Amino acid sequence: MEPYRIKVIEPLRKTTRNQRWGILKKAGYNLFFIPARFVFLDFISDSGTGAMSAEAWARIIEAEEDFSGQKAGEDFINIAQKITGFPFIQAVHQGRTAENILFNILFKKGDKIISNTHFETTRANLEKIGCSAIDIPELKPPFCGNIDINRLDSAVKRDKKIRAVVLTLTNNIKGGQPVSLENIKETHKIIKKIGGLLIFDASRFADNAFLIKKYTNSKKSILSICYEMFRYCDILYLSSKKDGLVNIGGFIGLRDKRIYEQLKEKIIEQESYPSSGGLAARDLAAMAVGLKESIEEDFLRSHIEKVHSLGKFLKMNGVKIFEPLGGHGVVIILESDIPYPAYTLGAQIYLETGIRGGVFGDELRLAIPRRVYTIEHLKFTGESIGIVYKKEPIFKLKLANRPKTFFNFFARFTVER
Repeated sequence: MEPYRIKVIEPLRKTTRNQRWGILKKAGYNLFFIPARFVFLDFISDSGTGAMSAEAWARIIEAEEDFSGQKAGEDFINIAQKITGFPFIQAVHQGRTAENILFNILFKKGDKIISNTHFETTRANLEKIGCSAIDIPELKPPFCGNIDINRLDSAVKRDKKIRAVVLTLTNNIKGGQPVSLENIKETHKIIKKIGGLLIFDASRFADNAFLIKKYTNSKKSILSICYEMFRYCDILYLSSKKDGLVNIGGFIGLRDKRIYEQLKEKIIEQESYPSSGGLAARDLAAMAVGLKESIEEDFLRSHIEKVHSLGKFLKMNGVKIFEPLGGHGVVIILESDIPYPAYTLGAQIYLETGIRGGVFGDELRLAIPRRVYTIEHLKFTGESIGIVYKKEPIFKLKLANRPKTFFNFFARFTVER
């Protein structure tokens, strides 16, 4: 059961099927364009959608707003240093800001960056500089988030333009698949042969640590596993909107003081004074609490088990899913040969149930916000989606516009007659 009790609630928002038809049409049948106020249960993302604790809200009220030298900033840096082991911590207002500023310091046009899987914004921030972003995932259970070590070794031997590896923990692929400690160590060994950097996108680091503990039957604490993961990377950055258990914020961790000084200059140019990183003191105060809570094993067990419970309910109702299940979401396997099957199924689930998932690439994913929905909500979701999944599609989608970038976020469709 959940290791907490519910103190504040908000009502679920109901709509009729006829209302949802109009909403879908206006949204171009793209789930991202549907206004959240018309969504019943929302699984479009786990980013910034979690519930904060009573302690985090209390720290928000107590925080003193100053331009520089905020105590909330000091408290946040202390807890971030304790968990990561990194001496230099710079707060930012979210993960993609960290990517943008950091990559412009580290890389130049023509550089090649390898990853287990680049997230869309990571790829965009690299390609904007003129870098090549190369994915070499290895989907072998139970650590389906690993990078392919043989291909990585081969790549660094033949290509002198490789500058770094960005490992995403957990890997966004297939609903947040974990990366093993052995894979992290091997990646570090290989990239260090050419003097390259190992960088972590650690937005879901706690999920990754918990799944390492689970799959290896380790007796170590989550904090100990985090130390062991982080000791092999040169730089980390993360969005606190995932495992950090807040609705805004992020940070960069560095070992190199020279890069840290460059980073502070960019922060003051583009964000704010470095002690705030573009955030209010109340946000920094909440981030300190959320980061501390993120490695609590009871919470992590509850969150991961909810992902597995949703998977179980979907399977019980005839829905095929990708297994093993990941750390933050469930990916539905699409069997239709119609065009844009993920968008079609997602739109029809919303039409019939009011439930919203998210389309990423060619996947329909249900990402579970942390500490928001109960097991009863997840059971209802599995039953409702099961009914829609087993039906023949009632419409086919035709592409109305093809955006130059971020297809899944900005594409619009019409119904094919």
